[in-house]
Amino acid sequence: MIPPFLQGLLFGMLLLAGTQKRNGTANGILGIILILLCIKVAYWMLGFAGWYDSHNWLTSLMFYFPFNVTLLIGPLLYFYFLAITNEDFKFSKKQIAHLWLPIGWLIVMIGKPIIDFAGYYPFLQTPAYQFGTRGPWAELDKTMMFNVISYLSFVYYLWLTLAAYGNYREYADQHFSTLENIDFRWIRRVIYAIAASIGILFIYQFVSWISPLSYKTDWYSYLFLGILIYYISIKGYQIQMVSRPALHFEQEVFISAEIGATDQAKLPDLKVWVDKLRVLMAQEKPFLQCDITSGQLAKMIGTNTSILSKVINDGFGLNFNDFINGYRTQEVIKRLTAKDQLNITLLGIALESGFNSKATFNRAFKKHTGKTPKQYIAHKE
Repeated sequence: MIPPFLQGLLFGMLLLAGTQKRNGTANGILGIILILLCIKVAYWMLGFAGWYDSHNWLTSLMFYFPFNVTLLIGPLLYFYFLAITNEDFKFSKKQIAHLWLPIGWLIVMIGKPIIDFAGYYPFLQTPAYQFGTRGPWAELDKTMMFNVISYLSFVYYLWLTLAAYGNYREYADQHFSTLENIDFRWIRRVIYAIAASIGILFIYQFVSWISPLSYKTDWYSYLFLGILIYYISIKGYQIQMVSRPALHFEQEVFISAEIGATDQAKLPDLKVWVDKLRVLMAQEKPFLQCDITSGQLAKMIGTNTSILSKVINDGFGLNFNDFINGYRTQEVIKRLTAKDQLNITLLGIALESGFNSKATFNRAFKKHTGKTPKQYIAHKE
């Protein structure tokens, strides 16, 4: 377990050191998550090395060092999601409610050695007190109640993060015409990977409550945690180097905007907006701009993104991404009909029509026509 432990610490510190870069808050939070996962690995690693049975200060350290950090992982995972999807994210008063349990955890971690060493030291030289190395409150954070609260907290924040991720996907579809540079996979994978590792630790913990497991048996759960550390450290460090559009996703603002648009479901001038948008798309062809956003299109038509979303959603039955790519697909078809493919490649036509990659073009073309570009050309011929 030493290699993943050392790698996790190294990359955790590197991510913390990169907090001044773009998405610095997200980097810092991910660095803290990595270090906390390393602390969980260290608990097994040091215990297997015999620290529990040394009956000296090392044994006391095993009891009083805050190895049980599960309760912190959930809130940090949620904060990481908020930070990586919004470059303007800053901790504010609305996040205070998420800190009560971590503050309680901190009080327990600080309080138990103070109480034990102030009230019970020197400890009794009995097996119950680990031969004078621990007091009666030493394992408070390892009790069933404390662990159940920790795992339930993680489940709650996992649900909160997945719900926010669903809104984020909808937000991207409603505001971006090109999703190629928005990395959904990394966010989804880091959520699922951490969830799987904590889930495996819980299974082992649950089995241990029924029938205590040995340190050797626990090795398999910590092996999975070590693999997770390898993955998050390498991929998490690489992800900060990837160029992507500036993201300013705020879940509360997005939901409020969606509700606001819904409240205007009976817009008397919906048809007027639809006709106005059709004229704009036909005359100015804003879809040819590969990275056009809903904000830019809303400004061109003289409204806000909430109204624009309502017009596109209800007037055309599409989200913003599909709406723009539909026009791009029609532009490709028009150029194919005009035999433009004789002078330029199919990919060249797609790029000139507003698509920014072959993969996005193929996906959108099939979605809107039911055929791949090659099938369409073959059928047309």
